[in-house]
Amino acid sequence: MNGFYGQYQVTLDENGRCPLPAKLRSVKENGKKSLLAGELVLTKGLEGCLSLYPAIEWEEIQSRMSTLNFTQKDYRFFSRRFYSSASIITPDKSGRILLPSHLIEEAKLSRELLIIGVNRWIEIWDPDRYEYYLEQFAGSYEDVAERLFSGDGQQSE
Repeated sequence: MNGFYGQYQVTLDENGRCPLPAKLRSVKENGKKSLLAGELVLTKGLEGCLSLYPAIEWEEIQSRMSTLNFTQKDYRFFSRRFYSSASIITPDKSGRILLPSHLIEEAKLSRELLIIGVNRWIEIWDPDRYEYYLEQFAGSYEDVAERLFSGDGQQSE
């Protein structure tokens, strides 16, 4: 099974390093090398988290972004925020990554962190912020599933 799954409580050390859980580091690309080996891209995520992308997923995002119209104001705004926040990082031999201070501030992270697998990427959250995010959708898990898997994937307004 490929993809990143699960949630893990980890601790940010005094140097801004965060361990990537072994189960996430063991996810392989086509059964070969770890998706988290080598350079990764960490940037501002959506809803207040940080998003960590393996190289293969980052290439997909860049490919998709390159098809959008640069004359659209929303595209320019999103691109500026998304790419200017991005940092290329490489896990150390112990599987830790160094979180840049601007991203720690962006996501309002403190010592305790929640790392979640989101299939093609990983998110890093402040646990309280994640809990608040989930509360905003309380009772709607089934409704969202129904909209997403009802055939056309279109959300109703």
